[in-house]
Amino acid sequence: MRFQFLVLLLCALYGSVFTIGKITLEYAPPLFITGSRMILAAALLLLYNYLFNRKHFYFKKSHILPMFIIGLTNVYLANAFEFWGLQYMESGKACFLYSFAPIATAILSYFWFSEKITIMKCFGLTIGLLAFLPVLIAHSGSEDLSGYLGFLSYAELALLGAAVCSAIGWMAMRVMVKHQNYSSMMANATSMGVGGILALAHSLVVENWFPIPVVNFAGFIGPFLVLTLISNILAYNLNSYLLKHFTATYMSFAGLSQPIFAALFGYLFLQEVMSEYFWFSVIAVILGLYIYYQQELKQGLTPKIPKKLRTNKTR
Repeated sequence: MRFQFLVLLLCALYGSVFTIGKITLEYAPPLFITGSRMILAAALLLLYNYLFNRKHFYFKKSHILPMFIIGLTNVYLANAFEFWGLQYMESGKACFLYSFAPIATAILSYFWFSEKITIMKCFGLTIGLLAFLPVLIAHSGSEDLSGYLGFLSYAELALLGAAVCSAIGWMAMRVMVKHQNYSSMMANATSMGVGGILALAHSLVVENWFPIPVVNFAGFIGPFLVLTLISNILAYNLNSYLLKHFTATYMSFAGLSQPIFAALFGYLFLQEVMSEYFWFSVIAVILGLYIYYQQELKQGLTPKIPKKLRTNKTR
């Protein structure tokens, strides 16, 4: 029961990020927000590890490449794409498109971890893919301002790209924290530092620094700090902890509830009302990924209950 609560809490935290992020975007551009909060969070996490978890405060040469990959994909690209696209659409829709990650994870797992894809898995993935069409066809918000490539807006493509980058990053993170037994907090801190530096360097080139790209610092600092605390400190580390017990595919499947939380927070704080297409697509994606997940259970790829919890119950 405690584990299920942690999963639900994680989904609520991630869902709130899109609403808080949209508020923060009113005061600063996406790359600056990404870079500054990642560097701040990395510094805080490294300081915590140095003071209270010294035995895990280390870095090996073998970690350089995977940390760069995680920082590039899961931190820099995923957040840059996410916040750029978030400017042009409702927080609920942005979160829903970001939930393309489990489908991307399932497809990538076939190549990365040689996971077998059965006929029923293909059926579930097909339902999940088709479920995105109603939301992608029914444009909303100010997506027209972002431009179009065919029937897809650039904002939608940015969110889908963010989901793919996130899937790659979390799969690499799972290898680091589980198979290489590396501290999840150190892995997060290091990858955030790498991704933050890349994002801030990009910001210096393309965003207006006079002296910093913030419209109203007093209005910016509050949501910025809350966003950093929830997204970078709480959610990232809780996600890494849960990845020690469950596959990346399972965690992505659990994350399908995030758009519901995002839509709720968007309605409460931004007066955003999602269309019937949104709710239809959310239900259809959950159905498709549920079919896929049931096949994983039959194949024994995803545990129903974490081993640690089973062990604790027998003591």
